[in-house]
Amino acid sequence: MKKLFSTLAVVALSALSLNAQIKEGSITYNMIMEGVPAEQAAMMGDMELKITFKDNKSLLEVSTMMMSQQAAVDEKGMTLVIEAMGNKMAVKQTKEEMEKEEAKQKEKQPEPKIEYVNETKTIAGYECKKAIVTMVVGKDKKEEKFDVWYTDKFNYLDKDGKTKGEIKGLKGIPFEYVSFRNGFKSKLVAKEVSLEPVSDEKFKLSTEGCQMMTMEELKTMGRGGK
Repeated sequence: MKKLFSTLAVVALSALSLNAQIKEGSITYNMIMEGVPAEQAAMMGDMELKITFKDNKSLLEVSTMMMSQQAAVDEKGMTLVIEAMGNKMAVKQTKEEMEKEEAKQKEKQPEPKIEYVNETKTIAGYECKKAIVTMVVGKDKKEEKFDVWYTDKFNYLDKDGKTKGEIKGLKGIPFEYVSFRNGFKSKLVAKEVSLEPVSDEKFKLSTEGCQMMTMEELKTMGRGGK
């Protein structure tokens, strides 16, 4: 179960750093874990992932029956707070530490291959375009191919003009896609978009009463302490 909690944290963080053409609002996704034992899946219940954004600030929230997670990112860094089975944990990273973490991930995993397809469908009220993504995943470096439906109404690009997040280089934000992390596969589908104004207070997370950890310590939980 600890492995699943830390996996959810890493999956969720891959969606952060939103800097959209539409600069304020939120996107809510249904999140379905695959390859999880039936007992664990039942314990987790229905899962949602919600990204709230305003200018250069982002807040990501994951909620299940067993745990909740919030991660806030701005130009200074990131604060992650997890509550699971009565325990509260928190991780803080500076912008520089986040960039080092991203560089490590880039060394481990090559950027995906993206083939754009002339197909569209509507998801959560937005017309989305199709792309076929080929990604190298897992310890055995196996290639996985899957469909992604994305919209360019919410771009989040890095300084080189490439998309941040798990699907590097995608020409927009995915509204339906597959994520591979720590041996788990999950499918995310956007179900609701809100463009309501967001208060700056929304992005301020308290770590009071939390066990402070490093990101590496959090990931180690997912490896059973190895």
